[in-house]
Amino acid sequence: MQLLSLVSLLGAAALGACQTSGANGTAVTGKLGDARQVRNNPVIGEVWVATFNSSTVKGTVTAIANTVGVNYTIDVTGLPAEKGPYKYHVHLKAVPADGNCADTGGHLDSYVRGDSPPCDASAPQTCEVGDLSGKYGTVAGPTVLKSFNDPYTALNIIMLGYIGDRGIVFHDASSARIACATLVKSPNQPKPQ
Repeated sequence: MQLLSLVSLLGAAALGACQTSGANGTAVTGKLGDARQVRNNPVIGEVWVATFNSSTVKGTVTAIANTVGVNYTIDVTGLPAEKGPYKYHVHLKAVPADGNCADTGGHLDSYVRGDSPPCDASAPQTCEVGDLSGKYGTVAGPTVLKSFNDPYTALNIIMLGYIGDRGIVFHDASSARIACATLVKSPNQPKPQ
């Protein structure tokens, strides 16, 4: 019984040490620790797409299940250059029928980190799972074509970093939500191997 108590105490101390920024500049992580890489997407190559079709912002964010995490391609136009740079995140909720980006909730934050202090891109496992721009850089307008792999997001519904049916939101330099779309499963899926 004493051994179990000692192990619990050491585990809690180690977790507490990871949650704050140390004097030596160590990265801040979530209350549940660092994000874990996703290696069990059920269908490699499964495609999900968020389609932006506002009066100004048009295009897509495509998410494709990979053997590790998700491959993203951002292909949008219409982001006003004077309002950038733009942050982009996976938010908790889908965009409602009325298109109100404010109703997409907060960022996907599976490990309970919060957004302050800002994400340290050199330690992406310590960032909010949905803070894609914090991990991979902001974008400028008016046109964006950018691809990257995020090993911490998932297209497996049982994983903490699951992104299906969630909102993708672009924020301008003032943090206002200026464009949003929901990631939905594409009807055009790869053929089983």
